[in-house]
Amino acid sequence: MRLRTRPLQAATALVSGWVAATLLLSLVSAPADQPANLGLSLVLGVAMGANSVWFELSFLPRYGRRLTALAVIAARTAFYTVAGAVSLVALVAWATHDRLGIGPLAALGVPEVQAFFVGPRFIGGLAGLTLTSFAINFVRQVRLVLGPGTLWALLVGRYRLPVAEERAFMFLDLTGSTGAAQRLGPARFNDFKNDFFRDVARPILATGGQIYQYVGDEVVVTWRVRDGRLPRSPVETFLLLDRAIDRNADRYRQRYGEVPVYKAGVHCGAVATAEVGELKKDIVHSGDAVNVTARIEGRCHALGARLLVSEAALGLAPLPDDAEAEPVGEIDLRGRDGAVRLLRVTAGSADAPRTPADPSDEAPTVAA
Repeated sequence: MRLRTRPLQAATALVSGWVAATLLLSLVSAPADQPANLGLSLVLGVAMGANSVWFELSFLPRYGRRLTALAVIAARTAFYTVAGAVSLVALVAWATHDRLGIGPLAALGVPEVQAFFVGPRFIGGLAGLTLTSFAINFVRQVRLVLGPGTLWALLVGRYRLPVAEERAFMFLDLTGSTGAAQRLGPARFNDFKNDFFRDVARPILATGGQIYQYVGDEVVVTWRVRDGRLPRSPVETFLLLDRAIDRNADRYRQRYGEVPVYKAGVHCGAVATAEVGELKKDIVHSGDAVNVTARIEGRCHALGARLLVSEAALGLAPLPDDAEAEPVGEIDLRGRDGAVRLLRVTAGSADAPRTPADPSDEAPTVAA
């Protein structure tokens, strides 16, 4: 189970994007009688890409949590505007160095170059770069608020009319949250939940899932089933989360005096997916599968399980090699005709001793 695939993809995309951008800038800024310096463009692109990787994958994840959404947009806009301006200045200085045979720094003092930097071509380009950067980062922030895939689906009207789909769902619930809320107080418990939700995000992305909604201290995750299969099992999501929480256990103890304890139920079935709302648009999944998943998760405490998976959901993807599934019988669920066969899944840290579930923390049922 690997969790670093997406950071690697993001780093590759950032470097590739900067290489393409600097090559384009080189072609646009080169004098008519002189070929573009593609070698310098490549070096600049890699350097700017490396800086962007640091900014996006190290700086913002570490410090961006303290910033408002508007501040994050402003920081990204400023970073990319300055980076683009520096690239253009370097390309123009080097082109002048090649043409006049003087040092790149000395080239910045040439009247012709200075006139270019205060002229409408450079200022207009810088303004365009700033507006483009702001627009892209604004859309990125809106996408973050709505969730991956939701913004595009709303824009193109994919679910303007109900669409029948086969989906898998996971209800992932913090246990013992009533006691934790009393010990920590409302504000610190909210921080505790948010730290947990952040640690949940990467395992979900790594396994192709999508956060459907937050319900109190619970996360509802969904995967679209295609041709009766999923590329990766929701069980893997849970096990990756276990690893992430184990890695960050000391951080939780230092901040809150305890480590998150959680349980989950997984099921699949047919749903109707549709766009709803007028003042606030959203995409919802309606069907028996949603409520059944919530009820399966609610049985975890009674069955002594941290992860319960229906037989149907377990067959959607290969079980991870280090996981084991133990049948716990057919469970009759309230208000539903027919029984659901459940399995208790354990693997690695998934079967390590954890704080028992608080029986007072019942899973809320999402209306279908």
